[in-house]
Amino acid sequence: MTAQEVMNKHAKSFSWAARFLLPGARQDAAQLYAFARFADDLADEEELGAWDHRMQQLQELEDSALNPETGSGLGQQAGAMLLAKGVSADVIRYFMASLREDANPRSIRTTEELLQFAYGVAGTVGQMMCPILGVFAKGPPYAVALGVAMQLTNIARDVVEDAARGRCYIPAQWGVSAETLRAPQNPAQVAQSFAAIRKLLLMADDFYRYSLQGLRTIPAGNRRAIRIATSLYRGIGQKILDNGAERYWLGRTSLGRLEKMTLIVACYLGMSDLSGATTRDVMSSDLQHLKLIPGFPGSD
Repeated sequence: MTAQEVMNKHAKSFSWAARFLLPGARQDAAQLYAFARFADDLADEEELGAWDHRMQQLQELEDSALNPETGSGLGQQAGAMLLAKGVSADVIRYFMASLREDANPRSIRTTEELLQFAYGVAGTVGQMMCPILGVFAKGPPYAVALGVAMQLTNIARDVVEDAARGRCYIPAQWGVSAETLRAPQNPAQVAQSFAAIRKLLLMADDFYRYSLQGLRTIPAGNRRAIRIATSLYRGIGQKILDNGAERYWLGRTSLGRLEKMTLIVACYLGMSDLSGATTRDVMSSDLQHLKLIPGFPGSD
């Protein structure tokens, strides 16, 4: 399966948006997605083998990415492309370390821990996308914000599936237990659980709005694709909120073809409702504490 086929199969929303990238950027984005997807699957999917075997493969994938001259396979291909484009090896290392940390059952305790996780597994991917898109110097913080926003949306959508794997990413300090989130037993628990999911999606909206301020740092040829990707991912969260608590636990939320087309047309017509003022300066109020992480924008 080619990198483009992997993205088309597994990244339904982003693959729609990627059609609007310039050809070179589309090819490199597919290569990055295939690499990141395989790494994430090794951390998550028990069907790929025993834990020790998967962790060994994850380390070999990282070694190939960081040393493409002696590497092989998907890691070598993605690493050669990323390093040639100037992606920091520290960013790749932090991404892989975050996946290894997530390979075991875990429960997030605080909002700070949630944001550290979202940066590690998704904000880093935003950074890696910057040179692929040709983003200007001031763009990486906005790319980080978009990656975090998308990860928060994924968490909100996948609460039940994550719980089945022994993971709860909604912070315990928000006052709801993993078991209650997975299968609320009464109306009060349903309301409490959905309130936490709503809080997560409202936080994601702050990051989406902040990230859109960085569209001007993306060359015009690739800008529309990122606006569309933002709208499609946020659309999943909006559908969760629109459906309400009564439907959330009936099945995983996704956008249909017509819903995606409607959002894409709205982006073309400039009718996206994401262009309003930022609720908070998320890079200062939410992510300031991450600036000590190697490779984080502004950490140098």
